[in-house]
Amino acid sequence: MTLRLRSWTVLAIALAACGSDPPTIDPGAPDEVLFQEGLALYDQQQFAPATARFDELLTTYPASPRHDNAGYLTGRCAYELADYPGAITKLVAMRGAPAHSPFIPAASYFTGRARFRTLDFLGSEADFQASVTADGAGVFADNAQYYLGRAAYELADHAGAIAALAAFETSYPQSSYLDNGRYYLGRAYFATGAYPLAAAAFARVPLTPMTIYADDAQYWLGRTDYAAGDLPGALTSLDALIATFPTSQYIDNALAYEAQIYADQGQCAMARQVLGQLGAQFPASTYLAGTDAYLLGKGC
Repeated sequence: MTLRLRSWTVLAIALAACGSDPPTIDPGAPDEVLFQEGLALYDQQQFAPATARFDELLTTYPASPRHDNAGYLTGRCAYELADYPGAITKLVAMRGAPAHSPFIPAASYFTGRARFRTLDFLGSEADFQASVTADGAGVFADNAQYYLGRAAYELADHAGAIAALAAFETSYPQSSYLDNGRYYLGRAYFATGAYPLAAAAFARVPLTPMTIYADDAQYWLGRTDYAAGDLPGALTSLDALIATFPTSQYIDNALAYEAQIYADQGQCAMARQVLGQLGAQFPASTYLAGTDAYLLGKGC
């Protein structure tokens, strides 16, 4: 998803569509001139000079009808410049006044994204919930609902992640985060031992066009089969990963689990052959020693 391109134009259209009364604007007013200069720079992705215009407006013209717009956009500039603490400070200030601003749902969302970037998952969870609560049909509502589930997942609140991500998949079936949501829903189900539900979620990931999570889901489908005790199914799933996604980051993981599966089935020669393949392809793999020890423990 290209968040940057949705930041202003699409949000402005959405606000107009929902009937928000536009502020009374004097095109020649100095605050409006500053705002338009900042907006033009923002649209050109010149975030540092745009910040200077928005901040000047905020400081010099506190009664400007563009005050909330500028407060939101200077926070967005900080976010785009990877100044996440600065983004949090600016967006929290914007959300405090005026309370009725139609930009608050988007500001809440990007406050959450900035906190998420700083690994403050608990704080981000509250921001994402605030964004969804403020406007469940807004421009960033699907993003906020997805990240609400992600924040819960990162906090190891797997039940909360399942609730949020299941609601996300149902409520926003056209979201560009749909594959992400399905993948992390599967991971949350896996963490709770709900293996049939995990497998179903992983199987839905490739149904999303242009997904980048297809290999991840295929690997975890194999892991799910293995955890559920379906060794032939696990082997089939992991074979499919190796054949279909030969450059996946999970190939060494998959080979390690395949060696274990063969050892579990008493096929020691195959187990050792796969371990040899793992060592040849990935001599620095952290799975080598553990897999060798596992095979020895199985009498292989």
